[in-house]
Amino acid sequence: MKRSKVPTPYILIKANTTSKWDEVTFAIICASEDWKVLMSQRLEVINQFKANRDFYCHVYWDAPLGYYVGTMPTNLLEKILRRHEDYIFVTLEPGEETALTKPINKLDVHQLFITKNGIAHYKAYGKYTGEEFRTEEFNLSRLVNH
Repeated sequence: MKRSKVPTPYILIKANTTSKWDEVTFAIICASEDWKVLMSQRLEVINQFKANRDFYCHVYWDAPLGYYVGTMPTNLLEKILRRHEDYIFVTLEPGEETALTKPINKLDVHQLFITKNGIAHYKAYGKYTGEEFRTEEFNLSRLVNH
């Protein structure tokens, strides 16, 4: 996995968990052209609620490509993300995603939260523990227009 200076279909984003025994450090979002079209449609739907002061966010059933643990000889997250970055476009070699370490928890109830300002984050829960796994917030409007 390598950083990319140009947009790619894969976005590495910081992630965390409330679990005391499981770990997650990042997620990968597959930002294909179909994904961008779908997110644009969702942003359009949410746009009509901007004037409503009581509206906070809309929640969709959706998930990133996966949540992962950055335990490699040199911490993968530190190697790819700079200190001030929450996400970055990356290139993945064939089969590289399947070789990444996933959390021990089986994740369930995958959700995507989008605020009226176009800020989003993914969230999932441990199937048997209810522990929360989530990505950092990101500007969905900006990603869709890349």
